[in-house]
Amino acid sequence: MSADTEDPIPYPLPANWDERGMGAVSPVAYAFIALTAAALLLLGVSCAVRGDVLWTVFWAVCFGALMAGLSVSREGPPRRYRGPALINAVALTRADREPPDSWVHFFRQNLASWGLGWALLLGGTGSGTLLVVAGMRVVERDAGGWLLLIVPLALAAAVLVLCGVIALVAAFRSASFGRIPLGISLGRAGFSRHYLDAIEVVPWEQIRAVSALAREAGSTEGPRRVRIEREGREPWDLGLDDYTAPPWVLYAALRYWQEHPERRGELSGTVAQQRLERWCAEASAAVPRRTAARS
Repeated sequence: MSADTEDPIPYPLPANWDERGMGAVSPVAYAFIALTAAALLLLGVSCAVRGDVLWTVFWAVCFGALMAGLSVSREGPPRRYRGPALINAVALTRADREPPDSWVHFFRQNLASWGLGWALLLGGTGSGTLLVVAGMRVVERDAGGWLLLIVPLALAAAVLVLCGVIALVAAFRSASFGRIPLGISLGRAGFSRHYLDAIEVVPWEQIRAVSALAREAGSTEGPRRVRIEREGREPWDLGLDDYTAPPWVLYAALRYWQEHPERRGELSGTVAQQRLERWCAEASAAVPRRTAARS
């Protein structure tokens, strides 16, 4: 077996890219938050029924804020990473045009979770309903001045509902390849970014350099990003935290085949796929060890 088939990840782990986030939120904490949210909603409904506008608005804001906070709470320690999939590129499109590569290495993106989507949707719907009822009360009483407070808050609740719907659509799209998933695909022609409603294709020839952006010193929560410099365009900072593959591997893949045009012929085939799988196995084992050593 040649050394080329046993290669390690060709670039060191970028500065401060270790997995050192917050620990898991316990089920007891989630249950307490859920009970608190239910209590806030019941208090808001009770005040709305009595016609108490001030307290209805207060409990509506508290409920919406709590649900918005719950939606972005950390789900726990590093997840189990999975490597990219070698699939036919047509499966990532609506078959309305021919993709530049027939087969690609697809890095799936988990842009949102079901929990995030439902928390935003329920928070926005509950608080928005209470605010609408409060607005109807003040209109009945000819106290229009209250609308200067209620209308902006109701618009904020509508934004939560919209964000919740988008998050649920993203979670649905990430659940199966049959639903045109989100992510990044690598092929011989270049790489493609698959969004909710569009696909952006970037040929390798247009990329001048790929570099890692370090987290701030001492940060445990900062995003891990790479900077892609393209001909005639502003640098593109691409976040890597939402992908099922290790961020280190995705960064190394983008940089490796950008810097080695003579090896792009192995893309869209088993040679590159096996290389990526070895890198993912190495990163999945190395990053937790480094994290434990720093703890």
